[in-house]
Amino acid sequence: MSIFDKLMETDAEKLQLKESKEVEITRLSKLLGEPFILTCSTLTREQIRHVGETGGKDERVAAILESCRLDGHKLTDKALLDKFGVVSGKEVVWKLFRSGEISSIYQTIGNLSGYATDAVKTVEAVKN
Repeated sequence: MSIFDKLMETDAEKLQLKESKEVEITRLSKLLGEPFILTCSTLTREQIRHVGETGGKDERVAAILESCRLDGHKLTDKALLDKFGVVSGKEVVWKLFRSGEISSIYQTIGNLSGYATDAVKTVEAVKN
């Protein structure tokens, strides 16, 4: 059976399933005495466009706000905003995470969304 035939037999919705990955912020885990786990999910094309339009200089932060949840809660949750005395989720991200942590989380989101270096491989032509 050819790869085309296999693709034709596969449920189209299955191809669009969002993946997620849990990441631990080890610094916060040590501070809180238990694992600090964020769940990051694949960004859709529309979400990536939204991040690009609204992110500005903070595109990484905007991607985290779109993709990640903490115990099922968005990082724009009013309780988090109130806890840190801020008015936006971007400010929550900057209060919670250090720059390197933000970069690592953003890389995870990118990998889930197909931006990993191994997402596409060049196939060498067979020489006769």
